[in-house]
Amino acid sequence: MNRNTILLIGENDRPEFEPFTRRLVALGGEFGAVCRYHTALSEAEREKGEGARLVFLLESRPGEFPPKGVARFRQLVPGAPLVLLAGPLCQGEGRTGRLPAGVTRFYFYEFETALLRELAKFFRHEPSRLALPATTNEEDFWREASFERPPRETVPLPRTEPNRNAVAAADPAMRELLADFASDEAPTDTLASVDDLFHLNAPPQRILIDLTVEAKEFLPRLKEMTARFSNSEFVIYIFAPTPEETALFAMAGERVTVLPKPFFRLTRPEASAY
Repeated sequence: MNRNTILLIGENDRPEFEPFTRRLVALGGEFGAVCRYHTALSEAEREKGEGARLVFLLESRPGEFPPKGVARFRQLVPGAPLVLLAGPLCQGEGRTGRLPAGVTRFYFYEFETALLRELAKFFRHEPSRLALPATTNEEDFWREASFERPPRETVPLPRTEPNRNAVAAADPAMRELLADFASDEAPTDTLASVDDLFHLNAPPQRILIDLTVEAKEFLPRLKEMTARFSNSEFVIYIFAPTPEETALFAMAGERVTVLPKPFFRLTRPEASAY
């Protein structure tokens, strides 16, 4: 029985969960973890939890994971953190319900801004929301955690290395916010325009872009960038992205992820990075 198994329970191939599961498989692979999938909680129960180290409940509709069923499943994996990843129809406690002790809730749009960072800490055996004991609730984390951040490294663009991140946003506040969302594992360069990407000496590992123009207008430019940075991951932040916009950017390559902007009021609404 693999003690380094990550269980994903639910409809993992739904559009709102697919970007997260893709990134989770890659991150888990870095730490020797294997992802296994079950479409329903009852199916995972029959497998006795498979000795999971970590469990994700991918909730696509209210009531998909009843508290009693989750509590019963918890007995099969007493030492594994349980994370409820709530989809678009399950936003708010009124739809996901009061969580049993030891279950941490994230929303699908938080995977890039919060969950991946917590996962990296968990795999490195550092304090995180995912390391809460099974007898506690997530409010305990907010009472105990320290949110002091170490100063982020800033270096001139010519020193850019392949494992760096890059953030392109015209608005300074959004630039700072997206830089905070970038991986703790790599330094981040902040750029006022996507044009600055083409002046870097080496391709960044990840490129985060605050989109302020129409998706159709930006698509040719994005295709140019994905061709130039073929090994880089792109995260495009759009104000309330539509399925059509997400599908449109999928044409630029499989390494492109589209997410809602973390907040909607920019410091200078007229600013544009393009």
